[in-house]
Amino acid sequence: MASRKAYHERLKLVLPQFVTGTTSTANPVAAAVVFVALYVGAVDAEHPIRPKTVSWMSDSVAKRRTDPDRRAYYKASRSGSKAVSKLCVTWGIARGSTWYADDSREPIRDETLKEFANCGAVKHTTVTGSSPLGRYYLDPDFAALFEPSLLGEDLAAAIVSWQEKHLKPLAKLRAAKMRDPALSTDSVIVNLPGGGQRTLHPGLSSRILKGVIEDFASTLAHPNVIFISQSGEKVNLIDDSTLKSIGLTIDKQKLLPDCLIADLDKTQQTLWFIEVVATGGPITTERRDAFLEWAGQSSITVEQCRFLTAFESRTRPPAKSSLPRLATRTHAWYADEPMTLLTLGDIAPYED
Repeated sequence: MASRKAYHERLKLVLPQFVTGTTSTANPVAAAVVFVALYVGAVDAEHPIRPKTVSWMSDSVAKRRTDPDRRAYYKASRSGSKAVSKLCVTWGIARGSTWYADDSREPIRDETLKEFANCGAVKHTTVTGSSPLGRYYLDPDFAALFEPSLLGEDLAAAIVSWQEKHLKPLAKLRAAKMRDPALSTDSVIVNLPGGGQRTLHPGLSSRILKGVIEDFASTLAHPNVIFISQSGEKVNLIDDSTLKSIGLTIDKQKLLPDCLIADLDKTQQTLWFIEVVATGGPITTERRDAFLEWAGQSSITVEQCRFLTAFESRTRPPAKSSLPRLATRTHAWYADEPMTLLTLGDIAPYED
C-alpha cells in the first residue's frame, strides 16, 4: 500500500477500537508495524522483525520499494541503527528522522504487538531475551487484508471472514454488532419478556434499550416491563396492572426513566429504573435520589429499588465520560457484553 496513512485507514476497518477495546490496534504505531512487516516480508514465520525494525524506519527508506532495497534494509536492521545509516549512504540518500526513537520500542512491543497477538494478527517465534534477532511476523491471512487491489465488497467480505476466524468471542460479538444490518434507520422491534412486541424509534438509544429488555431482563427471575419512555412521545405503558398494584403514579411533568422493569420474584420484588446513554444522561446521585423519592411516595422501599445505566460499549466515549458521574449503589450494563454487570457499591467499614 502507498503509505502508513493507507495502512492506518485499512486497520480502522479490520481492528477498530470498538472491536478490540483498545486504540493500539488501529493507530499510527500499528500502521507503522504493519507497513514495516510487509516491507521486509515478515509473514508466516519468514523474516521476523523486532520493535527496532519499526522504529529505525524513516520516510526516505520507506520510499525505496524494490525487492533488493527491502532485503537490504532488513539485513541492516538486524545489525543495528548504524548499519541502516551506512546503507543510506550507499544508496546516496539522507536517512532523515527515524519514525520512532529507540526508547519507543517498549510501547511498540508491549502495546501494539501485544494487542495484535491477542487478536491473532501477529505471531512470534521463540528467541532469548538478549537476542538481536526478530521474533514477530504477521499471520498470512491478516497480511492478505492489506493487498492494495482488495477493495469494496471483496474487502468487506475478507475482513468479516478473518474476524470470524481469528477474533476472540467478545471481539467477535462487537464486530458483529458493528456490521449488524439492524443498525439502520429502521424502527427497532423489541421482544418483551413473556411475549409481545413493541416498536421503538430508530436510533442507537432504542438498540441499547432492546438489549436491556431482551438480554439483561432475561437474567431476572420474573421480569415485567412496566413502561418505556422515549423522547417526543407519550409514555408507552405496557403493564398497567403491575403499575397499579405497586401504587406508582406516572407524572409526565417529571423526568421519567427510559424504562421501568419490575422483577416479580416472590422472594424479593424489585423495581429496576433504567437509563439508556447514547450521548449523555447516566444515573447520577441526584437522579438516583429523585427516583427514590418518587418510589417512596408509593411506599416502595430503598431496598426494593435497583438502578441501571445502559451503554452501547465501555469502549465508546459516552461510557468513558459517564463513569465518574455514575452514582454509587447503581449498576452499569453494556450491550456488547450482555452478561457483564458493573456494580458501584459502598465499602462497609471494618468491624473488629
